[in-house]
Order: sequence, then C-alpha cells, then structure tokens
Amino acid sequence: MPFQPGNQLANKINKQRPRIITQNLIALLHEVDPNDVPKVRRFAEALLAKALEGDVAAMKEVADRVDGRVPVQVQGDPDNPLVIQTVVREIVHVDTTQRINPNVALSNAGNSRAA
Repeated sequence: MPFQPGNQLANKINKQRPRIITQNLIALLHEVDPNDVPKVRRFAEALLAKALEGDVAAMKEVADRVDGRVPVQVQGDPDNPLVIQTVVREIVHVDTTQRINPNVALSNAGNSRAA
C-alpha cells in the first residue's frame, strides 16, 4: 500500500469545498463600496495608514509585500554546529565482464541492485 500523507477524511472534505473561507474573503474584497472604490483598495489604504501612524506590525507587512520577505539564515551555535547530511539515491549497474578485482566485484554484485 503506498504511503498516504495527511488526514484522508480532511482531504476528501477539502476537495468537496475547497478553501471556502478564502474564496469568500476574495469575493468580498473585490466588491465595491458605495463610493465605487474596491474594498481591496480600502484594505490596502488602511494597512498603509496604520504603517504611517507607526504601527510596527503594519510596517512589516507593507515591507514584506513591497520588498519581499527577508531570507532567514539557518545557523548552529558554536557548541553544537549544524550538520548537513545529503541523502543520495543512486542506481548502480555492475558490469561483471570488466572486473579489476574479481573478489570485490563478486561480493558487491548482489548488493548493488537498485530497489
């Protein structure tokens, strides 16, 4: 049986009603107010106004949207440095007709087949 990640019941429900809150929020933001201004424009203006008033969280949101988020540097501490391990899956073919050391080639021939 293949690996099935996640909650399968939740996945089934999400396929029936995908992102219902998100879809409704987007629909509401695209509506226009009585002054013919899209709500999404008023939303952006309110965020910018808060940033200009000195709201640090609003400043960060504006900066993240304009300049992009600052990349996070991953580093270890001096006493416990990070160890990066790379896992490589290789398919190895053993050609038994061209052996340098027949004993090594024969002992490795059975272990080198890819799964």
